[in-house]
Amino acid sequence: MEYFRQRFIDELNEEGDIEIRGVVFKRHDVLKNMDDAAHRVVFDDWVDQTITSSKDRAREFLTENGCLDRFRQMCHRHEQGNILPFVGAGMSVSSGFLLWGEFLKSLIPDAPEIQGDVERHIQAGEYEEAAQLVRDTLGDGVITEEIHNRLGSHQQRANGPVGLLPLIFNAEVMTTNFDYVLTKVYEDEKTPFRDELCGVQLRDAPRRMTNDPHCLLRLHGVAETADGRVLTLDEYRAHYEQEGALPDVLSAIIGVRGFLFLGCSLQSDRTYQALRELKRRAQVDPSPHYAFLPLPDEGRLERRRFLDGAGIHPIYYPAGEHEQSIEDLLITMQQGGLPDD
Repeated sequence: MEYFRQRFIDELNEEGDIEIRGVVFKRHDVLKNMDDAAHRVVFDDWVDQTITSSKDRAREFLTENGCLDRFRQMCHRHEQGNILPFVGAGMSVSSGFLLWGEFLKSLIPDAPEIQGDVERHIQAGEYEEAAQLVRDTLGDGVITEEIHNRLGSHQQRANGPVGLLPLIFNAEVMTTNFDYVLTKVYEDEKTPFRDELCGVQLRDAPRRMTNDPHCLLRLHGVAETADGRVLTLDEYRAHYEQEGALPDVLSAIIGVRGFLFLGCSLQSDRTYQALRELKRRAQVDPSPHYAFLPLPDEGRLERRRFLDGAGIHPIYYPAGEHEQSIEDLLITMQQGGLPDD
């Protein structure tokens, strides 16, 4: 309940401090210290109201976007243990971290000559190619240091709806992120990961998770070290083309389950291409994957067909309302979904 508790504290304190003869007190501290029983009542009421409001909003926009039945089916699969969360950079934005494309572009103020090429790669979903160009221009030591400085474990901050994930998913969590936001939110909820498997270690993940699947699976590695990192095109080829294809790694980890993509743009990147290849190989219909995505302004049919190429089914929320909508969807999942009226 740490997520709800912190949200309650922040919202209460937003109403302004209390000043008595020049001494300033936070509203939450006054309430808790003066009457702890009243504090608990107010907090419980606030949680109930927050849950009700989130479920009402989720039902409304899922109905409007034609995604209510799809969301219900995803929740049912989650209850059966058949959903594995796949967390992208969008879930770390609330904690002050940049999206991956923006991060790469932020590294090159001293190399304006490659800016156009880097942006073209990013627009095409070619993130490894963009990273390769940045690395070749700046040097491996520079990019390794920047990743460590900006995304390392010393950056102890975790905000936003990512804090709800420990209340919903207690087995494997997969991420492409280098940061330690997921590590922190699971520690805050007193459910730390038993292990964190990074980059090339994922080939051994199914065997290592046999006894305890509560692990963080870091598809691209960690910010603290370049060892086992999968960032540039050369690193991708070394780890997934020479030592084990990415589709095979993903297939071994997910088994008969499906992914729920959170904070992922889902363009034509490596993960999309790997899932597309798995769907092509399948002898029977594979388990569906789902994704929380903003509703496209246009081209909805083309977007649906593109995602279906990799077996991904979108659950749309209102564009421009990312944080509130993701919170509403995750709270609704945590509460068991939206049963029929």
